[in-house]
Amino acid sequence: MSNASSTQSFRQHLLSVLTQSSHLSAPFITTFLLIHLSAPVVANVGGSSLSSQVMLLGREYYQTNIGEPYLVLGPLAVHALSGIARRALITYAKVNSLPAPGQTERNTSKPFTIFQRIYRALPSTTLSLTAYTALLILPIHFSLHRVLPMTPNPPVLSLGPSELDYSFVQYGIQRWPVRTWAMYAVLVGAAITHAIEGTRVLIGRPETATVTTKPSSSPVNPARTSRNRRRLLAAVLTLPVLSGLYVLYREPSHLFADFGQRLEGIYKLSWIYSTQ
Repeated sequence: MSNASSTQSFRQHLLSVLTQSSHLSAPFITTFLLIHLSAPVVANVGGSSLSSQVMLLGREYYQTNIGEPYLVLGPLAVHALSGIARRALITYAKVNSLPAPGQTERNTSKPFTIFQRIYRALPSTTLSLTAYTALLILPIHFSLHRVLPMTPNPPVLSLGPSELDYSFVQYGIQRWPVRTWAMYAVLVGAAITHAIEGTRVLIGRPETATVTTKPSSSPVNPARTSRNRRRLLAAVLTLPVLSGLYVLYREPSHLFADFGQRLEGIYKLSWIYSTQ
């Protein structure tokens, strides 16, 4: 009994530390997100020229020797790893608390299989789902925009940050519209929605899983109204980013042929763009 109590106490302490780590890193990521997404937003009024200028100004914050590791990549790693570890602990506890195969749930004569137990323990909140969606696409986005351009081999020849402006984004949208639009739309939508849901948690109003919420008997369900307002806010904030990308998509490209080949070479190095 003492060992079980000690294990549970350690688990609760670890969960608290992971939660605090996740919360402390969130403002850094939000600041980066605001700066990073301001560039495509201003494309609505100034096209690729203005968005490139804003992006270069923003890089003074998030692509310096100090800014990138300590203000962007570090907080991102802490936030992601804390969230994954925390979710693993919660899921493990939920799986163990459910009836195992051969046992039965209360008021049920049908036992849980191992797959049913795992499925019932998986995250079902908007906060968690958008986090894992963004995590799936973020490595692709980072490698495409930060790692692959540094390839020294031809045709890329090490394109530095000063050479890589929004003409790179414009080239990808115009050359591979379907996959590029899908990647940006899902990543931007998931990141903004996650930020809104996370802000709600930070101010002390955590979200509960939708599947466990009981329907309200009143004509107006406050929880549903609040959820719909957050979804509307996420859509309102996502729209100017995507419309700015649409401006880039419709804007004529004025790239030199050799520079266009270098940009294409970057995209071709990514597995998403390696096939026609």
